[in-house]
Amino acid sequence: MKFHSTDKVRLVVPKAALITVFNECDGFDQDETGGRVIGTYQERKDKLDIRVTGIIEAGPQARRSAVSFFQDGEYQEQVFRKIEDQHREIEHLGNWHTHHVNGLQHLSDGDIETYYRNVNHRNHNTSFFYALLVTAKHRSSDPLRRYTVKHYLFRRGDERIYELHNRQVEIVDTPLLWPADAEQHHHKRVNPAGHDLGANPNRVYDNEILSEFFRGVRPFSNAKLGMYWRGPLELLDGSKVEVVLLEDAAAAKPTYTVTLREPPAALKSLAGEIGNVEFPSARAALITTERSCNRALYMEHGGKHRVDISA
Repeated sequence: MKFHSTDKVRLVVPKAALITVFNECDGFDQDETGGRVIGTYQERKDKLDIRVTGIIEAGPQARRSAVSFFQDGEYQEQVFRKIEDQHREIEHLGNWHTHHVNGLQHLSDGDIETYYRNVNHRNHNTSFFYALLVTAKHRSSDPLRRYTVKHYLFRRGDERIYELHNRQVEIVDTPLLWPADAEQHHHKRVNPAGHDLGANPNRVYDNEILSEFFRGVRPFSNAKLGMYWRGPLELLDGSKVEVVLLEDAAAAKPTYTVTLREPPAALKSLAGEIGNVEFPSARAALITTERSCNRALYMEHGGKHRVDISA
């Protein structure tokens, strides 16, 4: 498939949008994932300016595999309508998804067929469809350099696919839009890019600490569980254990419990013990869990090497 260039398009993307996308990729490093891209645009003669202002997650009913991804359209539509009620200028610009788990460096034939169908559908409001594709993961401490992304554009009635050059993409430091009543959604990702963290101010500090030092562990919220964090916890021997950190907000002061999912043999005893402990904050729960796991692994190996896990 040949991808064409164009000098008629300018794209503006907030840093927060890329960080949100990259954080989502961190949470699904075995399967494809993605979401919807929303924002505004202006067309002047043959010039097109696109401005991204929000990212909507895949949704709780999304289906993923290493080579396929299907979004929860009903959930995404509910979120979009809530944002639209507050910002009437907002449009559905397109989608984003990732290929970094399967090595594909461009849109697949299935992606292309879907996006052609979308842009030419009678209910699609714009004359274009924007597609952001994540193609590779990198080891980088810079949150904006963790992944490689490519930007594509489909035009209604045009069989060509346009790939934008980096010079056409401007990265800006602006917050993302999210519904003011986001806590009422059936399932909502809470992220550090500007989404509401609820009335509990301790959550904000928790989220800052966890997003800085435990980047694989991501915050979520839904009607059944309430506020929780989930993701892989990296340990000192290079292994990872999946943790679920749950907030119990029923009391005047919320408490937090940790579950280790499918722990290795060396951590099974610890998993039972730590699951019965109530912590005063999410950060205390996760820091204690990490230290306890590392101590257990250290003892499992006979303490042959001196490792300081109390720092």
